[in-house]
Amino acid sequence: MTSKVAPGDPVWALQYDSVAAILHAMGVAISVRDVPDEVRDELAARAARAGKSLQEYLRGMLIDTAARPPVDDVIARARARVAATGVRIEAESILAARDADRR
Repeated sequence: MTSKVAPGDPVWALQYDSVAAILHAMGVAISVRDVPDEVRDELAARAARAGKSLQEYLRGMLIDTAARPPVDDVIARARARVAATGVRIEAESILAARDADRR
C-alpha cells in the first residue's frame, strides 16, 4: 500500500525540490533548422578532431560566444570612454605599446 504525499508534507517538499533541481540542471534545448549538410559535416568533423560529440562541441561554441561581448558593445564603450574623458590615443601609440610588450 502506498501513501499519498500532499503539499505541505515535508516529504512532498523534498520530492518537489529534487525534481525542480533536476529540471533546472537540464538546461534549455535549442534546435537549429535548415543547416546545410556541408556545414553540419564540417562541424561534426571539427567535433571529432576535438574528441567531442557534435552536441558538446556546439554547446562549447555557444558558451564561448555568449561569454564575449559583441564587437559593437566594445566599440560603443570605447567611444563613450573617449567622450567622457576627452582622452584620445592615436593608433600608432597603441601599436607601439603592443609591440613593446612582445619584445
